[in-house]
Amino acid sequence: VASGAFVAGNDAGNAYNTFPKMDDQWIPIDDMIDPEVKPFYRNAFENTAMVQWNHRVLGVSTALSGLTLAGIGLFHPAARGAITPQASRGLKVLGGVVVGQMSLGIVTLLNYVPIGLAAVHQLGSLVVLSTGIYVVHSLRYVSPGVMRIVNRRVATSGSAAASGGGGAGASAFVTASKAPSVAMKAMK
Repeated sequence: VASGAFVAGNDAGNAYNTFPKMDDQWIPIDDMIDPEVKPFYRNAFENTAMVQWNHRVLGVSTALSGLTLAGIGLFHPAARGAITPQASRGLKVLGGVVVGQMSLGIVTLLNYVPIGLAAVHQLGSLVVLSTGIYVVHSLRYVSPGVMRIVNRRVATSGSAAASGGGGAGASAFVTASKAPSVAMKAMK
């Protein structure tokens, strides 16, 4: 979101209207660093080439990260049974909105930043952010299937620890699953 603000503030979208390269260069280093700008770090905020390159890198890495998270969360065998329906729905939406936002950004750039597309692209950044927050929030909760597996292991470990088997690991696992006051007494 902040990177987009620098692009809008510098009118950086009106330069380098090619994708994925910027005027036939992957990294236009000669244009990105202006030795006249003092202090040097102002290039990152005021240099059109640097601002646009930063926005491209952050945009592509955000899209790839969102797609990777959605892909692993939805298609990995271990994750499929572990996530709640809310997290699954959030991951599906996240995968869609990051692809949409990146596509919209590229189309906006290639069309020399028409105001309508630019405004929708800015709104899309808020949708990506909101969806990401929803996914993080929904991942805090555990699927009932995972709870059944954990409860089975606790019960099995608890009976093994009570009968003297299971070793220190099982005893520690059972102790960790009890209330703090009970766990402290068991550890003494």
